[in-house]
Amino acid sequence: MGFKPRVPRTFRSVVVNENENNTPWANPDILPVPYEERTYDWKGYFGYWFTIGMTTTVWALSSSHLAAGLDAASAIGGILVGSVLASTVAVFCGEPGVSLVGQVRLIMLGETDTALGKILYHLGFPMMSRATFGMYGSFFVIIVKCFVNIILSSFGIQSYWGGQAASVVLGALSPSFLNMPNTLPESAGIDTQRLIGFIIFIVIFTSLMFIHPTKLQPLLFLSQILIGFTILGLFIWAMASNSGATILPPSTELSSSDRSFRILLAMSSVAGSWTGSAIRQSDWTRYTRSRHSVVWQQMITGPISTVICATMGVAVTSAVTEMYGQAIWNPITLLSFLQHNNYNAATRAGTFFAGIGFFMSQMSVNLVQNSVSCGMDLASLWPKYIDITRGSLIMCLIGYLIQPWRFVEQPGMFISVLSAFGMFVSPLAGINCVDFWVVRKRKWRVPDLYNGNTESIYWYTFGWNWRAMLSWGLVIWPSFPGFIANVTETADSIAVGWLRCFQVSWITGFCGGAVAYYFITLICPPPGGKPYEKLLLEEESNTTIEATQLSNTGEDVSKLENKFADNNNRIV
Repeated sequence: MGFKPRVPRTFRSVVVNENENNTPWANPDILPVPYEERTYDWKGYFGYWFTIGMTTTVWALSSSHLAAGLDAASAIGGILVGSVLASTVAVFCGEPGVSLVGQVRLIMLGETDTALGKILYHLGFPMMSRATFGMYGSFFVIIVKCFVNIILSSFGIQSYWGGQAASVVLGALSPSFLNMPNTLPESAGIDTQRLIGFIIFIVIFTSLMFIHPTKLQPLLFLSQILIGFTILGLFIWAMASNSGATILPPSTELSSSDRSFRILLAMSSVAGSWTGSAIRQSDWTRYTRSRHSVVWQQMITGPISTVICATMGVAVTSAVTEMYGQAIWNPITLLSFLQHNNYNAATRAGTFFAGIGFFMSQMSVNLVQNSVSCGMDLASLWPKYIDITRGSLIMCLIGYLIQPWRFVEQPGMFISVLSAFGMFVSPLAGINCVDFWVVRKRKWRVPDLYNGNTESIYWYTFGWNWRAMLSWGLVIWPSFPGFIANVTETADSIAVGWLRCFQVSWITGFCGGAVAYYFITLICPPPGGKPYEKLLLEEESNTTIEATQLSNTGEDVSKLENKFADNNNRIV
């Protein structure tokens, strides 16, 4: 029997899951996750947060703040506080994936009797955006979020560093590859060797887009082991080779006010680098069967792994500077440096295995932080034609074409890029949190999240919640002058206050967005969020939630069965 090529499922028809009764507002990827697909336990979320904490980004971030003038203790302290803030936001934004609704009426499948029980939402970030910004307003949120991930190159940065790791592995295997002459012009911003590594990374990484998120746990488990041993190995090598390390002093002398601001900048930049994961946490928490397996990993594993990685990054950078007289703030760049300066059997073996560790780490962090989540988000824009796989592939294509290496070669530019993440996204996170926790008190009318007309309480004004849009606009505009100055490299031409407002935009954005939205809704409450309004979670006419009562433990007592009404696209 000859080989018969198999067309991936996502390409077998133009319409997503053409056998399903899809609607303009729903497909299986954005509906409540069925019970059999809730496969993540504490080990899966440990791998998720360990992978995010032990990254090239965190290592480079700590060292880049040293290069910007902070002492090691202040840099690591700022990173710790920033990671704790971001993990707290992750808990708040992840709640719709696991949140228990109060008592709701359940229609028992196969029976006519009713009973009282509890259900879990198991809904992701797109539904949180619909509830807060409106059915069409959520499109704006998704586009902004994807803009940050793709155009501002959160995805591209991770892909570029993954490509560098591939180059390190090839350089360890082949001296001819290591010494390959560059055939690209200087204007390309990259040399031939790194471009080959980048292409290898994107070919392997793109193939992973066809794996469903529920089946990624083995990859995360392997990645956390490899990157953990890689970072520990680099630390041991640096300490042994240099007989310890004297932590580098600040590169410049800062005044007390400048030092305080730099600490705020460290907090804002690390929180900004986590914002993409934090605001989308419900995209991943929806795959759990127990909220307890999620929260502890968010609050403990993430910050601890981040601080460990940052501390080791500072120590290794300090030791390398003492040994070679050169501060190398990127660990993958360090591996390449070692190959070019001491190419022997031990160096080749060490850099090979370290390169594999960073390569796997970059693939995993790009999956969980960017591509899969972005695929889920894009699926909500055009559910009939885009699923998670197609959305992820769209993001990959754009992310590869924007030349991400132009964003990360200088420490100052690197910090500015991370600040830009926070500027655009942190107000959205603050607004979403206040709407879900304070205004609506965690109560959603789930069928209305899939109903794109005036019958939905989330239709607001022509599909837009002007309260949320106004809050975002009020908070983001003070950061724009600094953002434009950074993009156009004209920072010297504006007042320092505008520049600093942009640099700490995660802090001002999240807090400002939350406060602005709270007071606006206090004056003009949205439907479903009025203090005197009792939200009906069940209307027997056509918005009944069908469920099967599984237990009375309160942890998970339902398995949602979603059906679409032909006449009005409501789940009945």
